[in-house]
Amino acid sequence: MELTKPWSYSALTAFETCPKRYQLTRVTKQVVEKQTEATLWGNKVHKALELFALGKQPLPKEMQEYGRYVEKILSYEGRRVVEERVALTKDFRPTTWMAKDVWVRGIIDIGVVGSETAYLLDWKTGKHRPDSDQLKLFAALAFAKYPWVSKVVTGFIFLKPKKFEKEKFTRKQLPEIWNDFMPRLSRLAIASAEDKWMPKPSGLCKNWCPVGRSLCEYCGK
Repeated sequence: MELTKPWSYSALTAFETCPKRYQLTRVTKQVVEKQTEATLWGNKVHKALELFALGKQPLPKEMQEYGRYVEKILSYEGRRVVEERVALTKDFRPTTWMAKDVWVRGIIDIGVVGSETAYLLDWKTGKHRPDSDQLKLFAALAFAKYPWVSKVVTGFIFLKPKKFEKEKFTRKQLPEIWNDFMPRLSRLAIASAEDKWMPKPSGLCKNWCPVGRSLCEYCGK
């Protein structure tokens, strides 16, 4: 069973966290996710780092310590990429972001693509929570987008705790990477096809779910 709409890593993990919440916020859109202070700050930092990396404006005073990360990354030799959108078809070929045949989407925050190796990083403004699966997806997208590279180094820069996590991938690992995602995507496709979105009660229900008791019995509990 195939997906009928494009997916991203954030969409997939949102579904896995709670299918019911995913349905109401991303499918029927009956519920709007409210912006928190953390998400607003994250968006502000991402935009400031993007403009700084492009040489369009200096970093605000409260973010100046992050400038050294940008300078370090861009010191590598190769083609610079900043907030680069990557979209693939279901046969893993590059396409445009809003194309009718788009299957998966991802955004590379910053990086350098060399003749053999691509170094691609993602800014994190929250807690130190490494996620190797997201790094795998970045690598898979990069191998499709940049067919000349044989290696991809992907990583997270956790700005607040000042920590760095990275993983290295070779093109030989590409089939394995995609195979790891397929069962997860199949569960999303089945839920979509059958229009069955079961709630998944967890500790997030009490204070972190925007759905409301009128739409889900577990919300607030």
